[in-house]
Amino acid sequence: MPRLEFLANINISPSTVEGLRKIGWNIIRVSEILDRKTKDIEILTYAQDHNKVVITQDLDFSTLLAVRGFNKQV
Repeated sequence: MPRLEFLANINISPSTVEGLRKIGWNIIRVSEILDRKTKDIEILTYAQDHNKVVITQDLDFSTLLAVRGFNKQV
């Protein structure tokens, strides 16, 4: 079974991401790979293209998923 890979949105603290890495999570922050001003839709597109699960506290993501009809894996 493939391991899950996670993409932490900018509102997830670096210390949280580091703590998750220490216990074996495969996780990166948006700011490590994309510009800090990247739009939510671009983050979702990146996650889908790279098979990553987005972790966020941004409630707009669920609206984007519903409206844009993203793959159910996102």
